[in-house]
Amino acid sequence: MSDKYFPIKKGVACQLKWTWNTIKLQEGTSQSCHRVDPLFLTPENFNNFHNDEKWLEQRKLQLAGKFPQGGCQYCETIEKAGGVSDRMTHLKIPNLYPLELDTDPEAIHVTPRILEVFLDNVCNLRCIYCDESNSSRIEAENKKFGYIKEFKNLMPVPRHSNFDALVEKFFAYLENNYSGLRRLQILGGEPFYQKSFDRLIAFVKQNTNPDLELNIVTSLAISKPRLEEFVESMKQLLIQRKIGRLDIMVSLDCFGAEQEYVRYGLDLKQLKENFEFLVDQKWIMLNVNSTITSLTIKTMPAMIEYLNNFRKQRKIHHSFGHVDNRPWLHCSAFGAGFFDSEFNEVLACLPEKTDWDQNIKDYMHGLHKSLSLSEIDYAKISQLKRFLAEIDRRRNLDYTKVFPWLDQYFIENQEYVV
Repeated sequence: MSDKYFPIKKGVACQLKWTWNTIKLQEGTSQSCHRVDPLFLTPENFNNFHNDEKWLEQRKLQLAGKFPQGGCQYCETIEKAGGVSDRMTHLKIPNLYPLELDTDPEAIHVTPRILEVFLDNVCNLRCIYCDESNSSRIEAENKKFGYIKEFKNLMPVPRHSNFDALVEKFFAYLENNYSGLRRLQILGGEPFYQKSFDRLIAFVKQNTNPDLELNIVTSLAISKPRLEEFVESMKQLLIQRKIGRLDIMVSLDCFGAEQEYVRYGLDLKQLKENFEFLVDQKWIMLNVNSTITSLTIKTMPAMIEYLNNFRKQRKIHHSFGHVDNRPWLHCSAFGAGFFDSEFNEVLACLPEKTDWDQNIKDYMHGLHKSLSLSEIDYAKISQLKRFLAEIDRRRNLDYTKVFPWLDQYFIENQEYVV
């Protein structure tokens, strides 16, 4: 059977808006992608999480050629700069659009084919762009030191008052809709440390969906025996045709001390050992997702070269994105051109053997181009300095030794950076 692509060509329709939903059970939210403002869930409205009036109105706007407010400007900005956005990239992925579009090519009340779920906030890391809604370690840190009140995005997102009920609603939804899913993505925190993850894997083992792509997003900051046990159990599900494919997406941004600072608690040596074990499992679809910040871009090329060594043996997919909701970490704070050499080095490292490789390279070009519209923002850079000082105080670290270039920048611009 030939591949079938998202059929809507009208306006700025986005396959993500029609087919994707991200549910965060800890917060009690639903999103049509990571970048948009959420819909808040209750046990009463949970079953309508994909077709709430909020999402229906946004689909109507896109059909009319308008980017909805509240997050879709991310893609709009990239497209205005002549780059390739998330929206454009996802249009090239086949066989994921809602089945309702086969009978009504402009249907807006549809059933998601991609369901992404953040099961809980239990995690063993304290990533610098994370918060307590996705990290129990940051939650504990905040209880010890208090919240960083200057940074509104870091204020607490309390566990949903009906969290347990939402968990049950989620599993009930799976019972009724599992067979129609084409992709189920599991995130955390760190899924391998969560009780609901074990429950979800038990559900997958008890049910059959031979077309399902099961994707686990992990930092790989877990013991190798735990990883090996999981991989073997998934291999048996594939043999039995219980699922169609296993994807493992590794969260990895850069290399060296920079990565261990940014994803605090990560042991890069352990990550490499686990990653290289996965490289040998050729039947697994192996992916890497990297968050671009001013702290990760400089050693990102070294990380890509590490991946390229294994690309001689097998495919390794790679995706990128600018940091969300942390403007003081965004490369744009330093203005257009500041990181040109780093982005050019990244682009030179990226492979281009396949169409998908070229798509990702085009996408990275778009991310780079989007910075061409930015101006130096010393207020955000000053926030970055204060933020890192507070992180160091809490974790007994010293950013000046890990990022000497940044310390030098602060010194040279001390008239503006306070």
